[in-house]
Amino acid sequence: MTNAKFENTLATFCSPVLFGKKVSNLVSVFKKEIPEVAFLVDEYNKKFKSHGIKIENICECEKRILLLVYSEDNLLKHLKEKNVSDILSSYGYIESDDLNEYFHILKMRMAKEEFPHEIGLFLGYPLSDVKGFIDNNGRNYQYCGYWKVYENINEAKEMFSTYDKLKAFTVAELECGRKLDSIVAQFQNKCIA
Repeated sequence: MTNAKFENTLATFCSPVLFGKKVSNLVSVFKKEIPEVAFLVDEYNKKFKSHGIKIENICECEKRILLLVYSEDNLLKHLKEKNVSDILSSYGYIESDDLNEYFHILKMRMAKEEFPHEIGLFLGYPLSDVKGFIDNNGRNYQYCGYWKVYENINEAKEMFSTYDKLKAFTVAELECGRKLDSIVAQFQNKCIA
């Protein structure tokens, strides 16, 4: 089963992940718009399995579900990097070879009132920007695109441009009648942007 709205949402917000250019992305889905979202997550996990992409329900409330779409190998490798691991350990995370252990702590922290700003590490944001965001309470950034940028503005702008091109490409392919899993199968890890 496919759902055009769900596929378009994934294409719009997760193309960089689907094409191997980013470790993960968050997607907020309103249950009213896509009532079968839990079923679709299971279906797309099956479709994307051979590509190493997974979808995890990170947080759910009455009206919406927050999904983390991620490259399993790339995210785990990123979270185990020394500098990233050091910051995560200061928030109670324990280094593991199992992403579910990281997700367990993240979900517990998401259930609290304040949004866990270390989530930027899960999203593969540059370490300097995650630290800058935390240290400045989200203020005093130099540029804002897919995230708030505190250092290396030109590098971030180039990444944002690549992400925009990937999104435009994927959405255009969907509009031509292609299915998202076939687009990923054909173009994952290829230079299209």
